[in-house]
Amino acid sequence: MNIANITKTLLKMRDVTAADPLAWFTPTKPQLAFLQSTAPITLFRAGNQLGKTAAGAAEMIYYALNRHPYKQIPDGPKEIWVIVHSWEQSKTVQGKIYDLIPPAELADGCEYIPGKGFRGKTPIIQFKNGSLVRIKTTNQGTLGVASGTVDMVWIDEPPPVAIFGELAARLLRKRGRMVLTMTPIGQDCGYLKQMVDEGKIYDIGAALTVENVTPMGCRPLLQQHDIDRIADTYLPLDRQARLEGSWEAGRPDGLVFECFSEEMISDAPCPNDGDYRFSIGIDHGSMPGAQAVILCAIDMTESDNPHVYVLDEYYSGGNANEQSMAESHARAILRMLSRNGLTPQMITRWTGDISHRGGRHGGRMSNAMLRSALEHVLEYPQGTMPFRIHTAHKPRWSVYYGCQLLHDRMMKKRFTVHPKCETLIRSFRRWTLKKSGSMDARSEHKHALDALRYSVVPIIDIKYQTPIHGSFRIG
Repeated sequence: MNIANITKTLLKMRDVTAADPLAWFTPTKPQLAFLQSTAPITLFRAGNQLGKTAAGAAEMIYYALNRHPYKQIPDGPKEIWVIVHSWEQSKTVQGKIYDLIPPAELADGCEYIPGKGFRGKTPIIQFKNGSLVRIKTTNQGTLGVASGTVDMVWIDEPPPVAIFGELAARLLRKRGRMVLTMTPIGQDCGYLKQMVDEGKIYDIGAALTVENVTPMGCRPLLQQHDIDRIADTYLPLDRQARLEGSWEAGRPDGLVFECFSEEMISDAPCPNDGDYRFSIGIDHGSMPGAQAVILCAIDMTESDNPHVYVLDEYYSGGNANEQSMAESHARAILRMLSRNGLTPQMITRWTGDISHRGGRHGGRMSNAMLRSALEHVLEYPQGTMPFRIHTAHKPRWSVYYGCQLLHDRMMKKRFTVHPKCETLIRSFRRWTLKKSGSMDARSEHKHALDALRYSVVPIIDIKYQTPIHGSFRIG
């Protein structure tokens, strides 16, 4: 076969696949077990990278189109609810749904916008056969799911127990089905495990293995060394859950940053040939000594593998006079920059915590107050300072996600901290998990690490990045 014929064949295959992507969906072994289940409530409980959401999307579309390849379903149009945690998360889920829907099956006017989801304030997917799919979030609370009668509910990620109960009630009249696709982290999943143990939920568990991640009849998509590399990026508190879908939390009372080592502490200067982004992260705190500021230089020469250098740290105590506290804070930050040979204009991004109202022993502090103080100290007219202090983006999982990014830099030997950052180093060595396996949010060691996350994440995380207004080479 010549090149022209091969090209023609490939283009034809592309067109056929695009016309009916659902027909070309090839499940893995655990996905097939999930799709074949006829239980009233089926749970696909698995580690990451095992195609849970893709399987849920396929099951939902099969139901909506009345064309399930593995079991009989009732005829007629369906009312289906898809439950996600947040609207931001729903964009990813909606994208995976759209990728599997045969375009000719969508009703006229049902439009999908890449990166945003299906059009509408409350997304609704309409099919030509009359089936409707409504996207809802657990952030809406029970009121968002407290009315309606539906044929099927698909829940992606663990729901709070109150939401689960309301959704189960919506299925009673039509004797509908509920399917859950999740890794059991982020919520108290004890009630789900109890229902599984009592036989009320059919549980399909799957670990991240070469066999389980490979579509049936296909060559392996991952090798064991790929899985080992993925495992290294997970923090100890939920590594087992993310790899195996395990009900159990991480190692009790273990260090969050177990891979932090002495070799990461160095007073050697940053290499002269780096492409650096300088960044400041600020955790305001609400108690004396809790205000933490971390200064980083992040070498973006290899944009997909940046090296984080933590240059300096600063901590302040509380002060009854909020204005004097803010100015003291501002002057200390400027001194920190000066001793590292930097000016405020050289900082690529300033990121501060959300405002703290203070408390009995600590004063109120905010990004606006600190900005005003910096303007005063630097003698800028009010509102004219040429840089801004961004407010840290703190969606669900932001702490874990930021810690995981730092952990990944450490595992890849792309993390260095100056020995003068004594409080931060002590925090790495002492921040532990609670007995529940979750991070200790009230720990005194968390302030420095929060400031570090605010400094690093906006620079190295593509999804978080804002336009860069400065990069520098040292030397």
